[in-house]
Amino acid sequence: REPGGRLVGWAMHGAYESAVERFGPFGVLEELRGTGLGKVLLHLVLARMRARGAHGAWFLWTGERSPAGHLYRAAGFETTRVFRVLRRESAR
Repeated sequence: REPGGRLVGWAMHGAYESAVERFGPFGVLEELRGTGLGKVLLHLVLARMRARGAHGAWFLWTGERSPAGHLYRAAGFETTRVFRVLRRESAR
């Protein structure tokens, strides 16, 4: 939070079926991205996860070449699955 109380970033774990190793949701206000806040939040949550017994961390998706994807790779995350979005136009 900023001194005025505005929430500028968020990171959590265990929100999905109480799975301690499930990381996210996670985000930083767009105007504060690139400041290092996301890196700090990520490492704080990973430390909290380890303290609560997590042996690893996983999340569902991000763009591999996105800023978040680069952040996750720098923190040691690896891609284990890739999903493709398929689309079909319906007949008129």
